[in-house]
Amino acid sequence: MNHRILIAGHEIGGQMQLLAEAFRRRWLQASAAAFNDDFRGYQNDIMLAGKGWKANLDRFLFFLWALKHYDVFHFFWGVSLWSWWRFHLLDLPLLKLLGKKIVVHFRGLDVVDISHFDYLRERNRGVTLAKPPLSRPDQQKKLRKWLKYADVVLVSEPDLFEVVPAAILSPQVIDMQYWSSTRRPLSEQDGIIRIVHAPSSRRKKGTDFIEEAVARLKARGLPVELIMAENLPHHKIKELYELSDIGIDQVLYGWHGKVSVELMALGKPVVCNISEELRRHRPDLPILHGSPENLDLVLEELIMNPDMRMRIGKQSMEYASRYHNVEVIVDELLTLYGISEKSRVREKIEDAKTW
Repeated sequence: MNHRILIAGHEIGGQMQLLAEAFRRRWLQASAAAFNDDFRGYQNDIMLAGKGWKANLDRFLFFLWALKHYDVFHFFWGVSLWSWWRFHLLDLPLLKLLGKKIVVHFRGLDVVDISHFDYLRERNRGVTLAKPPLSRPDQQKKLRKWLKYADVVLVSEPDLFEVVPAAILSPQVIDMQYWSSTRRPLSEQDGIIRIVHAPSSRRKKGTDFIEEAVARLKARGLPVELIMAENLPHHKIKELYELSDIGIDQVLYGWHGKVSVELMALGKPVVCNISEELRRHRPDLPILHGSPENLDLVLEELIMNPDMRMRIGKQSMEYASRYHNVEVIVDELLTLYGISEKSRVREKIEDAKTW
C-alpha cells in the first residue's frame, strides 16, 4: 500500500493541520484540506472554504485531483469531498471501488444534535422535559452510510461511543513543544486566582453555570476572577491560559475537549464534567469533576489550596504527554491506516559523504 495521506473536512482547532505536519515529519506525503475558515485563525495546506455552486465545484475538482494523488482519505466531522444539494457523501462508493483507505473521524456535533446540550442545561436548571434523541435523523442517515463504506471509524471522545459504539477512540492532539509554559500566573503578583474558560459553544459548555458559580465565589469574598478566552485568535489563547491558575472546560455532558488538553499540557488543574462511567476509559485522568451542583465547592478547594493546584498540574502535564501528544497519536493512526513504516526524521545520517 502507498503512503499518501489526505486529511479533509472541517478544521477544529488546528487538529487536521497538526496531524498532516506530523506525518510529513515521518517522511510521508500528507496534506490537510479544510472546508471552513476557523475563527481562531488556523490555516491549512489546502483551503476549500465557502458556500454555493463555486465552492461545490472547487471541492469536486479537488476530489478528482485527489483520487490520483492520495491513498488514505481521513475525513473529519462526518463530511467527505463530494456533496451536491441534499445528497451527501457521494464520493465514498468511488473511493471504495478504487481501493482507497477510508477513515472517518467523528468529533461531536457532527453526530450529536445541539438540542441534547440544551436539554442537559435546562435539566440542570430543574426544568422537567422530555429527553430528545441524541442524533437527528439526518445525522443518523449519514452515519449509516459512513459505517457502510469506512474502513476505520474513529471518535475523539468516549462519550460518542453512545452514538457510534463500534468506533475506536483517537483523541484530540496537541504539539507538546508549543504547549509548554513560558509565563508565570499573574496571581503570583497580585494574589487574585484567575479561572480561564474558553467556550467554543456557550450552549454546549454550560458557560452560564460557570459565570454564576464564580460570581457566588466572589460574593463570598474569595480573590477570584473569571477570564473568558472567547473568539480570540489561537496565538492569544495560550497567553491567557498561562497567566491563569485554573481552567474550566464544560460542566454539562461527561467528557472534556481540546481546551482541557491544552490547559493540562501547560500544567494547569482543570475542572470539567467527567462521567464516572466514561472515566474507565482513562482511569488516570487528573481532571476534577465539576457539575452545576458542585462547581462552587470544587473551585473553592482549588482556590484555597496552592499545593493541590501544583500537584494536579504536574499530573495533568504528564497525562497530556502520555495520551494526546501528536507523535503518539500519529503512531496509532499509521497502524490503523495499515502503514507499517513509522520512522521519524533521522537525527543522524550514517554513511553520508562529508565535505
